[in-house]
Amino acid sequence: MAISSDFQSKYAKEWEIYFSQCSPNGKMKLTELANLFQLTASEHATKGGLGFPDLQQFDQSWVMNRIRIEIEELPTWSDFIEVITWIEILKGAKSIRDFTLEHNGKKMVGASSLWAVFNTKTRRPDILQIDSSHIERFPDLKPTEKDNSKLSVDFEPTETKIYQVKFSDLDIVKHANNIKYLEWCLDFIEPKLILENRIKAIEMNFLKELSLNDTIEIQKLEQENFIQFKILHNEQINFVCELELK
Repeated sequence: MAISSDFQSKYAKEWEIYFSQCSPNGKMKLTELANLFQLTASEHATKGGLGFPDLQQFDQSWVMNRIRIEIEELPTWSDFIEVITWIEILKGAKSIRDFTLEHNGKKMVGASSLWAVFNTKTRRPDILQIDSSHIERFPDLKPTEKDNSKLSVDFEPTETKIYQVKFSDLDIVKHANNIKYLEWCLDFIEPKLILENRIKAIEMNFLKELSLNDTIEIQKLEQENFIQFKILHNEQINFVCELELK
């Protein structure tokens, strides 16, 4: 697809928060928050000629490797919010894409994410085949206090549970969508931590894809101010997550 006539390197999208996107406390679900970032990134990439249809001409797609989300406050049902996104780095096979979520001009959430180009035939990382020189980079514009990072996998879990990947977990790339990993982890914590808005940061590393009917082990370690997760398949680590608590 051609580059949109209204494409801008720094992109702002207004969203309304619907009741179906909210938890019982009326605040936006954390999974919906993460999904809104994915949707805004997809729309921006498409406008810039680097969306899924463009990359599919070369059997490619963007996949998220890491994301760090820092939460000051969550939107509430019926809020109109603005998600702003821009590219910090884009080179070769990787891109750092940043986000802020604002309500009435006030920043509520910041996020920093690392994406990679993924070959949908070989199921391996690939080099972007489309020219991206028209996209301005903003290397000094940071949305979070800490950058997205590689999380430690060296912890011993205190609880585990088994799950099998379902058809409803899959996305257009035919693997479990990133948001599903977070959903599985959040279903493994005390609901009061969400209802009392005690989660101040979420960091996730996506290491290997998961497919339909994969049987996975979700491991958890709870500490005073952190909850750590690992998701394993065939004894290999596919995903790591850390929740920072207030």
